[in-house]
Amino acid sequence: MHKIITSTLTLGAALFLLAGCSSSSSSSKTASSSSTTAKKSSSAQTSSSTSSQSSQAETSSASSSQVAATSSTPWNSAKAQQLRSFMNSWGPSMHQSYAELSPGDYQWFGGVNNTIGSYEGDGSTFEWSTTGTGNYDYNVVAMYNYNKSPQGDGTASTNIGEYHITYAFAYHNGQPVALVSQSTNGGMVWTPTKNATVQSNWARIAGSATN
Repeated sequence: MHKIITSTLTLGAALFLLAGCSSSSSSSKTASSSSTTAKKSSSAQTSSSTSSQSSQAETSSASSSQVAATSSTPWNSAKAQQLRSFMNSWGPSMHQSYAELSPGDYQWFGGVNNTIGSYEGDGSTFEWSTTGTGNYDYNVVAMYNYNKSPQGDGTASTNIGEYHITYAFAYHNGQPVALVSQSTNGGMVWTPTKNATVQSNWARIAGSATN
């Protein structure tokens, strides 16, 4: 009887120890699985963060390139607005009113490709430019016209009349030059303006650092 009890106790102890080992092994597997899942999640987050930072860097680089491209040209829309504001305020101070011309407006005197007349008859080439650069002697970025009359009065007009004062704002060898034409026959003959206010303000606007 004593042997049976002892055997029973021994068997029970063995089963208890076996159950404990099984539970420990299961817990270890669960912990290992949780650790692996956490590492994968952390790795995925790191990869996502790196990808996001890379994308932001590429976007920033592209934006910087666009700014640099804009800054590398001497003429842009911001400067065009400055010139427009100047002409709209300066004209009335001279009892004149100027209309801004476009290449489409300037075809009455123009030859092929909107070539703008001649410069003092010396054969210099003129052409419209949206950037202030080009392969011409004078790269014209803006023109303004005022039609006057023999009686002295006049009006702003995009159609250049026989009696007119027309300004061409250009870059010549990279430098800003304001030209004027008041010819009444023989096409447009351009000369540098003698109006110091126009020339100085044009030089200021054309050479400004506005992007």
